[in-house]
Amino acid sequence: MPTLHYELLGLVGAEHSPEAAQGILNQVRDEVAKAGGEVLSTNVIGKRKLAYEVKKERFGTYFELDFNLDGSVMHALERELKLRNDVIRFLIIKTKLKTAKELEEEVRIQGKIQARKSREEAAVRQEHEAEQRTAEAAAPKRKDETPLSLEDIDKKIDEILDEDIAK
Repeated sequence: MPTLHYELLGLVGAEHSPEAAQGILNQVRDEVAKAGGEVLSTNVIGKRKLAYEVKKERFGTYFELDFNLDGSVMHALERELKLRNDVIRFLIIKTKLKTAKELEEEVRIQGKIQARKSREEAAVRQEHEAEQRTAEAAAPKRKDETPLSLEDIDKKIDEILDEDIAK
């Protein structure tokens, strides 16, 4: 059987730290290598809250493993993963390797997405700044910008009342 490309997403219980999850990932990587596979990349994604309890766990640390393996030994690898107590769930999917042209296209599309996000953020920022300038222009301005104390306010009120009484 030909060598196929697989992606494995695993879940380790919350009682394991991210460092312990890295150790478990290394053990799984060694099992793949022992089965004759070629590990392409590994990644500990991190601790997340689960959508529902899995084996009485509310949190778990996810890890990812990309590898090439002969399809005839995949069942043996799955059996080994099922026997592990530290990996509470896993999912292995067969994927197609991307060509260089497909990778370039993906990078180009991601660039366009980032450019669009940047333009939208700039437009929102400019709109916000324009609203602030409008609000500042519409706000009444005092002649002197120094804050008045209570005594100054009392003096002004007395002056105004004295002027009204004099009239």
